[in-house]
Amino acid sequence: MLSTVLRIRPMVWVLGLLVLAPLASVAQALSKPVGPVVLQVSGKIAQTNAPGLAEFDAAMLDALPVAEIVTATPWQKGVVTFTGPSLKAVLDAVGARGQRLRMVALDDYFVRVPVSDAAQFNPVLSRRMNGVVLKVRDRGPIFLIYPFDDRPALRDELYYNRSIWHLTRIVVE
Repeated sequence: MLSTVLRIRPMVWVLGLLVLAPLASVAQALSKPVGPVVLQVSGKIAQTNAPGLAEFDAAMLDALPVAEIVTATPWQKGVVTFTGPSLKAVLDAVGARGQRLRMVALDDYFVRVPVSDAAQFNPVLSRRMNGVVLKVRDRGPIFLIYPFDDRPALRDELYYNRSIWHLTRIVVE
């Protein structure tokens, strides 16, 4: 009798964890932005903080793990340091489930980027260039940057064209 109880108890714990696991993801839901929204993510996402989308203010993006890319680009002179959350960190924060991204700029210009680029190349959603917050006149508020110097194969029109600036929206498709 006692051995039966001992065998059942671990099973109860496992079942309890399976029941509570979905609640843990709810507990990690996105907070609401306090400041002006600088990035919206919509489409095939699991985490939202507004009807049908995830909104991020600057502080929310800055609270994600900071990634850095030091590289030369066709748009700046010399080598520049870009910092901000990685594209992967933002996609993970919203529970993205799609295959590609429609990255949209302030003027509704957009590019399509495969979700696989996030893991394969680790591009950064740069909020700062050489430590200075990007403003609209500097290609801000967000500039998608690939590690061109670390991966010479990325020095190609395909990836230069994916490096969208004035980024304000991502639609996960």
